[in-house]
Amino acid sequence: MSQKKSAHANIYTYLFLFLAIFLVLASRLFYLQIISWEKYQTQSASNSLRLINLPTKRGDILDSNGEILATSVPIAVISIDTNAKTSDKEITIHNLASLLKPLSYDENKILETIEDANKKGIYGNIEIIKIPYDKSQGLEIIGKFYERAKYLPSATVNIIPTRHYPLGSVLGNTIGYVGSISQEEYVGNEDIYTLTDTVGKLGIERSMEIYNKEGYSITGLMGTKGTQAVEVNSQGKAINVKSSENTSVPGDNVNLTIDIRLQVALEKELDRQINISKAANSKAGSGAAIAFNVNTGEILAMSSKPDLNPNDFLDGLSDEKIKYYLENDQSPMLNKVINVAYPPGSTFKMITALSGLHYSGLTADYTETCTGIWRNNIPCTGIHGKIKLSRALEVSCNSYFQSFAEQTGIDNISKTAMQFGLGVDTGFTDLKGVTKGFLPTVDAKADYEKNYRDGMVKKITEQTLKDIVEINQDNSLTASFKKEQIEILEQEKDIAIAKYDRYYQENKDWYIHDTDLVSIGQGLNNYSVLQLGEYISALANGGTRYKPTLIKSVSSDDGKNIYTVKPIILNKVEMTEEEINEVKIGMKQVITKGTARRVFSGSNLSVAAKTGTAETGRAGDIKEYHGVFVAYAPVEKPEIAIAVVVEYAKNSSSTAAEVAKAVFSKYFSLKGN
Repeated sequence: MSQKKSAHANIYTYLFLFLAIFLVLASRLFYLQIISWEKYQTQSASNSLRLINLPTKRGDILDSNGEILATSVPIAVISIDTNAKTSDKEITIHNLASLLKPLSYDENKILETIEDANKKGIYGNIEIIKIPYDKSQGLEIIGKFYERAKYLPSATVNIIPTRHYPLGSVLGNTIGYVGSISQEEYVGNEDIYTLTDTVGKLGIERSMEIYNKEGYSITGLMGTKGTQAVEVNSQGKAINVKSSENTSVPGDNVNLTIDIRLQVALEKELDRQINISKAANSKAGSGAAIAFNVNTGEILAMSSKPDLNPNDFLDGLSDEKIKYYLENDQSPMLNKVINVAYPPGSTFKMITALSGLHYSGLTADYTETCTGIWRNNIPCTGIHGKIKLSRALEVSCNSYFQSFAEQTGIDNISKTAMQFGLGVDTGFTDLKGVTKGFLPTVDAKADYEKNYRDGMVKKITEQTLKDIVEINQDNSLTASFKKEQIEILEQEKDIAIAKYDRYYQENKDWYIHDTDLVSIGQGLNNYSVLQLGEYISALANGGTRYKPTLIKSVSSDDGKNIYTVKPIILNKVEMTEEEINEVKIGMKQVITKGTARRVFSGSNLSVAAKTGTAETGRAGDIKEYHGVFVAYAPVEKPEIAIAVVVEYAKNSSSTAAEVAKAVFSKYFSLKGN
């Protein structure tokens, strides 16, 4: 009996334990499935934490007076999550195409956009379109997006800061533009960028993208992206924000030395003169100019034509714009102020004069008789008879400066040119791709001719090898005929190479004729407009060559000044004040009674200048010229210098002089003079 009671007791104990365990499990199941079902349902979908980048505002670019040249405006970015369910994607693409129909979007265009992104290695959330959020059409479309959100399950809209250039093409080639990062730009910079980033591509946008200045905390225009931890599900969709690891730091603002009022005046007149020249010569259409503060090296205005409008690049170039920018003989993508070298023509004659005055004991009273042609059959600009230095500059007498140069020698001329910044490093670092130009010297000419000979020999050899391969691969030819043809090709190659060998031997040495050509700014002389401006600035201020600067200061987004650029002296020329003043006398006469008299007739501007009509030196050009002009003002106490080149100018140097006149007039009117 006691054993039976004991058995019943054990059964009840087990039943009680079983019931207790059941109740615990049931309550836990109720908690998981009813109370916390949403939390654990998402976690069951293989959730994970992901660190994402937070966008930041790109810094502004401003002129010297604070006018905005480049800024960021709110743009609505509509994206599609390509990791979403197929059914969600299909309904989203269909409905989004309907929403974006006013912007010429259809389902095919959306699918092409996704496909293009995939080709670049971009998956997940893919940007479909950017819509200006501050315009009526943009507001209307985004409003409808939110109204129809449930019919766009895999689409999102984010309002982000996007680049905008209020003045369009004004200073466009200098400001540059931004665009989607390329694979080449991304590789090696994975710690800085993502494949969806926008980066500076040209001009200030590129050079100031990320800026490291020793001793200063400068982040550059790009700024610093923040990071945030988010929880994502198995489809890669964010479901919960965990924390903000680092907040975004807006990019620094960059103030330029440019006065946009002066810039507009420069561009307006440069456009006008280029259009006049285009009407006379189909090769015309380009030009470049720069204005300096002669006492600091600050660039007050600079323009390269034809125009580049940075706004054109924000959403990718249209077919029409591709043709304009990339298939244009006038090369609007080049900044012709810094990237292109031009023959200086007669604007080089001050260099010849200063070298003779300083190194050869010649004086301003040195007299030469001009008969209209020099001994090497180089024609003069006229028949000037007995002539001295100031008069030679006034009328731009070739014969006088060739006589000066033959007594001075090429070594002294080259030495002088380098001191004024011609054919050497300009010191300019605010933009990329600055050319050093080409200053003719004995060694430079020999190297130039050798490089030319070697280049032609390489070209001939490569073409011959290509032709031989084609002959050997032609199965329709007999072996004997192939051998015969190959022998002919080898003979032709040897004859062609011998021709260039002879050319090199005849031209590698320096001749007096070379000196004559260099003295008047022809021959191998080639310099950038930046260099011509730097040269005339140093001459104007009495012989101090300053580092050219385009950046005036850098400040943080909250307006705190971080870095201010100070004038830097690169060198001082060896010429004395008296020698420089002798040259300045002739430059003043160029305006009052010389080659630029007609342009400045009736003007009350106090200007000293030199005109230049430079043979282009381009293949196929016969007796075609660029108009070149350099000048400074006021004569008594110089403040501003300018250099202008108008390609294939209709009225030669007068065309370029008109541009300088417009800039000087605007400069002094702004000063109240």
